[in-house]
Amino acid sequence: MRRNLLVLCGMVVVSVLFADVSAIGTWGGSELEVFKAMCTSVGVKVNFETTRDLDALIATRIASKNLPDIAILPNPSMLKRLAAQGVLKPITYVSREELSQTMARTMYDLGSYGGKLYGVFVKIANKSVIWYNPEEFKKNGWSVPKTWKELVDLSAKMAKAGKTPWSIGADIGWPLSDWVENIMIRTAGPELYQQWIDHEISWTHPSVRKAFQTWGDIVGNPKYLLGGIDGTLATTFQNAAYAVFQTPPKAYLYYEGDFMAGIVKAQIPSANMDFFVFPSIDPKYGAPIVGGGDIIVVFNDTPEVQKLIKGLIDVKAQTVGAEGGFLVPNRKVPLTAFKDPVLRKSAEIVQQADIFVFDASDLMPPAVGNQGGFWDAAKKYIQNPKNLDKILQEMEALAKKNY
Repeated sequence: MRRNLLVLCGMVVVSVLFADVSAIGTWGGSELEVFKAMCTSVGVKVNFETTRDLDALIATRIASKNLPDIAILPNPSMLKRLAAQGVLKPITYVSREELSQTMARTMYDLGSYGGKLYGVFVKIANKSVIWYNPEEFKKNGWSVPKTWKELVDLSAKMAKAGKTPWSIGADIGWPLSDWVENIMIRTAGPELYQQWIDHEISWTHPSVRKAFQTWGDIVGNPKYLLGGIDGTLATTFQNAAYAVFQTPPKAYLYYEGDFMAGIVKAQIPSANMDFFVFPSIDPKYGAPIVGGGDIIVVFNDTPEVQKLIKGLIDVKAQTVGAEGGFLVPNRKVPLTAFKDPVLRKSAEIVQQADIFVFDASDLMPPAVGNQGGFWDAAKKYIQNPKNLDKILQEMEALAKKNY
C-alpha cells in the first residue's frame, strides 16, 4: 500500500492514497465499472484514468517519466511498439504453461515480444460467427453447416430453390477483410497467419491466394449475393444484416461478429437471431477464433501489480467479468456466468477453440490493413475475382512501402 506524507502544523501525518495500482486506458462507463469489480475481487484497488487518445497520453507520460503502473491497450501492436522502446516490464511471473491451461494456446504469443510475455488479455471479442434465422432454417429444412463444404453446399441449395443465400455489406471494407482472415487462419494455420501480418510472407504467397480463392466459393457467384456484385459493394454492413432478419427475409445468411445482435435488435426488436461458428475448412486447425481484445501491460512492476495481473487472469476475476458482460478468455469460467444468451453462446464457441488470433488488418500498418489497402483489395476481389493476381501484386507493392 502506498502512502503520502502530509505536514500539518508541524506534524507528520501519514495518508493512504486511494489506489494500490494506477492505470490508464480508454474504458469508461459500465466497461470500467466491470473492470474495477474484477480488480476488487483480486483484492487490489485501481485508480483509473480514462483517455480518448491513449497513444498521445502514453507518449507524454514516457517523455515526462511519469508512467502509470499499468495500461489497457486495444491491440497487441501497441504492446510490441512499447516493448521495443523498452518501457514495458516483462510479466515473468506468468508462464506459457500456466496461461495455456486456461486460455487458447495462442494467447501467450499474442501478448509476447522477443520471446517474453508483456501483456495478458482481460477481455476479448469474437468475430467468427455466422448469423441466421432459426425459424427460416426450420421452415425450409436446412441444417446448420459444420464444415466449409457444407456451408458452400447450403448456399448452392438455397440458390437452386430460388432464394438468395448471403447478404454482405461491403461499403466500408473491414467486414470483408474479416472474411478473408477467418478463412486464412482455417486454411494456413496460426504460424503463417502471423507471418502474413508481419509481412514475413508476401501477399502473393500461395496461402494468401488460397484464402481469397476459397472465399470465392461464395462471393465469386453473384447469384449468392443479395443485390449481386453492385448491391453488395453499395450496402452497409448494418443494412446487410437487417435484410436477413426482416419479414420476409431478403437473404438467409450473414457473417460478422457477435456484436451484431445489439445492432440488429436496435432496428428490429423482434428479430429471431441465432448464430453458428464460422465452420472448419482444414480439420487440423479446427474452428479458430478471429477477434479483438483488450490487453494489460506493465510499466511499473510492483507487488500490487503482480498480484493484480495474476488475479485478473484467474477464474475468479474472469467470472466477475463474465457476469458483468465481458467476453473473457479464461475457458474455465462457467457458462452460467454469462447472463446474456448471445454472450453465453459466443463464450461457448471461444472455450472450445484452441486457437485465438487477433484481427489481422488491425495489426498491419494502417496503410496496408485498412482503407486503401486490404479493405479495398477485398472489394476489388468481389468486383472481379479473375483479377486476383493483380490485386495481390498491388497489395505486395503497398506492403513493401509501409513495413
